[in-house]
Amino acid sequence: MGRAPAGTDAQESLVLGALWGANRIFRWLALGYAAWGAWARREDMVHPAAVAAVFAGLVVWSAVAHLANRRDLGSQLVELLLACTAVYATRWFDTPAAAYEGVTTIPGVWQSVPVVSVALILGWRGGLLAALVVSAVMVAQVGRLDAEPFSNAGLQLLLGTCVGVAADVARKENRELREALRRQAELVERDRLARTVHDGVLQALAFIHRRGLDLGGEAAGLGVLAGEQESRLRALVSGESPERVQPRGERPVDLRGYLHPAATGTTALVAPAEPVLVSAHLATELAAAVQAALDNVRGHAGPGARAWVLVDDLGADLTVTVRDDGVGTSQAALDDARARGRLGVAVSIRGRVEQLGGTATYRFGPGRGTTVQLWVPKGRAVAGGR
Repeated sequence: MGRAPAGTDAQESLVLGALWGANRIFRWLALGYAAWGAWARREDMVHPAAVAAVFAGLVVWSAVAHLANRRDLGSQLVELLLACTAVYATRWFDTPAAAYEGVTTIPGVWQSVPVVSVALILGWRGGLLAALVVSAVMVAQVGRLDAEPFSNAGLQLLLGTCVGVAADVARKENRELREALRRQAELVERDRLARTVHDGVLQALAFIHRRGLDLGGEAAGLGVLAGEQESRLRALVSGESPERVQPRGERPVDLRGYLHPAATGTTALVAPAEPVLVSAHLATELAAAVQAALDNVRGHAGPGARAWVLVDDLGADLTVTVRDDGVGTSQAALDDARARGRLGVAVSIRGRVEQLGGTATYRFGPGRGTTVQLWVPKGRAVAGGR
């Protein structure tokens, strides 16, 4: 194979490859046909020796082009220049009928070779432009507007445009075929990975998910986390969006188990004696909002500040209150923090609760601590979590 032109696809279309191969053969057949025609009219030529020299140059170039098999635009433009030179040389060296009536030219149909080559590289626009160049030289060689040169020019224009269109279509189809093969290879690899992951990791996560929900308490939180990771992993290996793949067999969970890790050190959890059953999604989001509020207590309430997390199950809805006895804050301080890009209150707390259909209410004042009350309707939260 010859060198591919710069900027072309690494994997060439089979159709383009076949057209390039046909053009290599056509180069020699066209040259032989032109030589036979020149030999037939040698007696009437003005300078037969000069015509022989032109053919010698075309033979040398054809041999070099055949061996190198280059498919870059630069080489084809050089061949186009040689073809135009040989065409115009007809005016000086060939018979009067060829020179001034446009019956034929020294290279004959060989002048179509670079037109086809340029069309294969640049498409129909390039083929049309190359054909126009050759046609202009053919008309200039005759020296007047006549039927013969125009007829030959028309054939060049048709050839360059049609071959260019075929090249454009082949190149487009080749890109689409490679894209389809790439997608097919991705699907095969995804199926292989899915089988491997399903036989090991997914089954283990599914087991942890079920057992955690059965055990309740802190284990329920671990079970839900395992279920979420199972869902994301299933989405990854199946190509689905993670939001569309949810844990299998999701059941209500005890919110107390999700909030229990917060009851450490200077933080106390006050919750009902009975389980507070909510959706896993609601429990996860509320626990994250509570943790963000406690992070604010640890970071801004001052040394030695204590905090309480109070859970009230109101049946149709519930409230979770985070209260501290720290130095307190103000609305201006919260607005300033948000302006500086610190979005704990705006995003981690209010944003989470509002997405659940609830509200986050702040009560604060300098020296009076801070209270955050999170209210969420259970029904809407459960629907949002599924």
